[in-house]
Amino acid sequence: MFSVEWLGQKVALKASNGKYICTKKNGQLLAVSDSVGEDELLSIKMINRPMLILRGQNGFICHHKNSNTLDASRSIYDIFTLQHSNGAYQIKGASGQYWYVNSSLVVCSDGEAPEDFFIELVERGRLAIRGKNGKYLRGDPGGLLKGDGLTLSSSVLWEY
Repeated sequence: MFSVEWLGQKVALKASNGKYICTKKNGQLLAVSDSVGEDELLSIKMINRPMLILRGQNGFICHHKNSNTLDASRSIYDIFTLQHSNGAYQIKGASGQYWYVNSSLVVCSDGEAPEDFFIELVERGRLAIRGKNGKYLRGDPGGLLKGDGLTLSSSVLWEY
């Protein structure tokens, strides 16, 4: 068994002996390190998920009908495209535009340029998405998808 420590674009794996997994020059992996350094940082890339459908505690994530925001409490879903680049993910809607977190911490879906998000696989079948501001995407009580979650809680976990 291993525990995963999410460190932005990289992860560190801690083995059951309390030591971190490190890579050796020959490609060997060993659980011998007491702390995280360059040799203990690993990349994870989801390669079998080009499409993304997310459901949270209040419903599916879907484009808002009359604005550029995303709802997190819908009974229907939208299919989004997941792209990977340098340890981060970019999320694109059917229109070809990207997700981003605006200055009000609301997630919008009309970005021309991709914005980096970081996916953390938290528990079986559930993930958390962290924005470049370091905060988790969460469904707020009003139904909006916001980028202001501070801790891992049920409002920031998404079935995928």
